[in-house]
Amino acid sequence: MFDFIADLDDYFCEKYANYDKLCVLPGYRMPKMQTSEVREDGRTYAYTLPANTMRLALQEQKTELLQTLKKQLGDKTFSFSFRALGFFARIKNKHSRYGFVKWFQAVKAKYNLSDEEAGESLSIDKEIWTAICKGNFMPTKNLLLSLALTAHFNMEDTENLLLVCGYEFDYTFEKDVVISYLIGQKVFNRPMIEAAFKEYNVTNLFIKQEA
Repeated sequence: MFDFIADLDDYFCEKYANYDKLCVLPGYRMPKMQTSEVREDGRTYAYTLPANTMRLALQEQKTELLQTLKKQLGDKTFSFSFRALGFFARIKNKHSRYGFVKWFQAVKAKYNLSDEEAGESLSIDKEIWTAICKGNFMPTKNLLLSLALTAHFNMEDTENLLLVCGYEFDYTFEKDVVISYLIGQKVFNRPMIEAAFKEYNVTNLFIKQEA
């Protein structure tokens, strides 16, 4: 097993976008966000640099800052309740080309998965899982991220399933950064996933514990 945590750390420093958390870290040096340039017409134009100028990757002390940040991390994306859809929402979810059911059917076929196989590594009530697969319940974002990891979905399929349910990767959340790395790099080995989650205090997922 290669030391992937260092690679994950570099990715995290490049992607993490919760600048409110970053700028208050002891030792963080706020970059100059305003600059100017003289253009061809001879005039000087002032403009604001993009927010990603504040990312950890550009800090000289990024390693120390990241270690400080890690000590403060706590997963607050708790969502273990599932929403039953109303009549018209169920119809759209089941039959629309942009509904979850049709997209999920296509993804399952691509990976040669049945509903049962897709759900067997998830810690979820079987009745709720069946209702989700049938389009009667809407999956939560945490469930979709758990499914992508346990079923070894690629990034494109993961993003599409998130999108049809009204979600997306949000890099202001540590969990989204870590899971996007794991999926993007095809890190599906369970001990490596658990090591990444422990390093960044990622919790509240639906991944069934291995015996």
